[in-house]
Amino acid sequence: MENNNVLGPHSVVFKEGTPAEKLYLVKNGEVLCLKASKDRLIPVFMAKEGDIIGESAMVQDLNHTYSAVVPQYAHLIEIPANDLQTVMEKGPNWLTELATTMILRFQNTSNLIAENRVIHPSIIDEDQFTSAIEVEFKKLLS
Repeated sequence: MENNNVLGPHSVVFKEGTPAEKLYLVKNGEVLCLKASKDRLIPVFMAKEGDIIGESAMVQDLNHTYSAVVPQYAHLIEIPANDLQTVMEKGPNWLTELATTMILRFQNTSNLIAENRVIHPSIIDEDQFTSAIEVEFKKLLS
């Protein structure tokens, strides 16, 4: 069963380390995905219309490997992991293996970005992720 959520500025979708029980389709707006790295938050992905976040839920028994925060506005469609797993079980085995491989590759890439503490303009412009915004998001996620 899908749920529609409209979230305003600085809403937390999920936090790194919490159980991944749902995934989210971004219908409109943007969601900033962040990883904690020592004393910093590092942007690893800016989800936009049509993107999916919370993909850890596709792999059983995983916690979220990053946090997701709405910078301004987002309309999300929430999909329970169990619903997705049911659909995946009906498909060919290679589809599940492909999805798992892609998720693990993204997790490895986001870990490298966070470990190297890289804030890249292809993810977010520096003026959109200032020190003040980082401090505010840290408070939201603590």
